Amino acid sequence: MAVWKCPQCGHEQEARCKPKKCPNCAEQGPFTKKEGEKKDK
Repeated sequence: MAVWKCPQCGHEQEARCKPKKCPNCAEQGPFTKKEGEKKDK
């Protein structure tokens, strides 16, 4: 899975596909994929 970052508020979300809108600020912008980072749970 990839980590996607909201350009508006900086919220990060782990998902397979690019989010359509941010769950934190509802921004519908161009999410950026953070390369080389993984969240371990």
